[in-house]
Amino acid sequence: MALAFLREIVMISPSELAAMRARPSWAGLLASVESSIRQDRALATYRFEPTRTSTLKIPTLLLTGSKTASPQLKLAIRGLLDSLPNRSLVVLEGQEHNAMDTAREQFADVLVNFLLGPTDRRLGK
Repeated sequence: MALAFLREIVMISPSELAAMRARPSWAGLLASVESSIRQDRALATYRFEPTRTSTLKIPTLLLTGSKTASPQLKLAIRGLLDSLPNRSLVVLEGQEHNAMDTAREQFADVLVNFLLGPTDRRLGK
């Protein structure tokens, strides 16, 4: 069930899936896949309302992988890009959905640069 969910819903590539299976975190992922499936079902019923986020002033970092295949994930990023007034998008080249595992240094650099970036941005100005 976990493999089918990751392949068919999250649309993880076979090579990414093989890498995930080799990580120590794989057992925990398998143990929690039921909650991921429930979350996905709940998200399927959610209707994004752009006006709710259009007034948020807090700086928001959006991350996506250049190889992210899921149309739902792409649509979610597009909706947030279109509605959040103070957002930054970083596309992690060559990455899929799990860059925090596959490109740890790049992922950490992006986060640190965002969090420690200009004071104006951190304050939402």
